[in-house]
Amino acid sequence: MIPVTKAFVIVNPAAGSGRTRRLWPSLRDRLHRLGLDFEVGETTGPGVATVMARVAVRDAWPLVVAVGGDGTVNEVVNGLLDEPGNPGGALGTIMTGRGRDVCRNLAVPPVPEHAADRLVQGADVLVDVGMAQWGIDRRRYFLNAAGAGFDAVVAQRAQSLGGSGTLPYLRAVLSALWTHRAVSAEVHVDGQLAWAGAMTAAVAANGAYYGGGMKIAPLADPTDGVLDVIVIGQLGRGELLRWLPRVYRGTHLANPKVTTYRGKTIEILTTSPVPTHVDGEAGPPTPVRITVRERALRLRR
Repeated sequence: MIPVTKAFVIVNPAAGSGRTRRLWPSLRDRLHRLGLDFEVGETTGPGVATVMARVAVRDAWPLVVAVGGDGTVNEVVNGLLDEPGNPGGALGTIMTGRGRDVCRNLAVPPVPEHAADRLVQGADVLVDVGMAQWGIDRRRYFLNAAGAGFDAVVAQRAQSLGGSGTLPYLRAVLSALWTHRAVSAEVHVDGQLAWAGAMTAAVAANGAYYGGGMKIAPLADPTDGVLDVIVIGQLGRGELLRWLPRVYRGTHLANPKVTTYRGKTIEILTTSPVPTHVDGEAGPPTPVRITVRERALRLRR
């Protein structure tokens, strides 16, 4: 067991359709009983968690805890890492959202009470972080996956629909299916042209799971120093609808229109701009350059 440390705790009360708001009082009491010395900040909207994490780094908090969903964790990570990708403190997580891919990918306890215990009783490990970059001045770090194409369209539409949970996501999937068109694209891996053709989506995965339990890259390991690249070729609407359930089982790789690669640098180029996503959050359109920062983040678990 490691000594109790100080922490700055960032709570997103809206995460998990209000589940975080309901759980937080008992979790706060549990952390007090565990002897954790902490201060709390509550988010009030998108991007606030990133600003809070940056302030926590400036104030030299050794542990910064995200209480919320995968999106909350993504914001905190982007506040913890500086421009070159150096961490300012360790990341702790108490996952109270619905997707919780961070738990699946990084072996974080999915039960909030157990995750709270690990903040005091756990140890720090080093994990890789991905970085998506658009042009020279826009970048965003991610823990799970980033990509372009159909899944990014779904993420964009889910955000525009508002709400959280399964129903808005399913509505976004159906809406994206209705307007789906493959786009001519190239995917470069480590400076070499790896794939070219009509593309439904391309995903660079740091962990096996994304999208709330979809096993998009079954062999991805967030400690191996590379990203797993999944390129999905041209799928029609009906074929895509039949194919999607297989992603949850990780059996979609058997489809001959799905190609996999591994590398440290991935570039996705398209003949016309298409949406991108970073950990399920909508990003600027293509082109996008995605790289891995090896062992860039200290994670308490």
